[in-house]
Amino acid sequence: MTDIAASTVVEAMNRRYAAKTFDRTKKISDADRTEFLEALRLSPSSYGLQPWKFIARRRSTTSDHITRHMEMLQQERGVSAEALQSFKNMLIRSAAGRPPELQDAWNSNQTDVALGVAAMAAALLKIDACPVEGFDPVKFDDVLGLSGGDFTTTVAIAFGYRGEHDLFSSFPPLSRAADDVFVELGAGGL
Repeated sequence: MTDIAASTVVEAMNRRYAAKTFDRTKKISDADRTEFLEALRLSPSSYGLQPWKFIARRRSTTSDHITRHMEMLQQERGVSAEALQSFKNMLIRSAAGRPPELQDAWNSNQTDVALGVAAMAAALLKIDACPVEGFDPVKFDDVLGLSGGDFTTTVAIAFGYRGEHDLFSSFPPLSRAADDVFVELGAGGL
């Protein structure tokens, strides 16, 4: 694994752009697609539950989902069911024990973490991305065949390479000054 210099991350973020038009003649290479999808697969979430598929997010988290998650932990980390029992019980109380509307909101918030990972991974791979707001999730669910199922659309993001006639693509990203976005709490920390 290659270490990434901090300057590489900053450079990628300075290059990133929410493309408004994409060049239909440029395709994402298989190698970049593989790396990008792996970065998405590794996206963090609370408790590691990843309540999504990269087409939609889970509407609710049940004790069955948590049980499958615990089985994966046992297999991947060589941990016994007994050693994970108190963690499993806490997850069932915390995640699956929420009322449905709070589960839905919590799962929705988890997808924002994955959206951030997607945007950063795309920037590092020099792939343009455009997170989309203002879409109708019900219509997306209908088109994707998700209506009434366990998953629903939460966020949308397009990937590709900016089009040559994208009016704003030549401008640097507009971000507020550091002293306008950071508040230091205590000595030497953020």
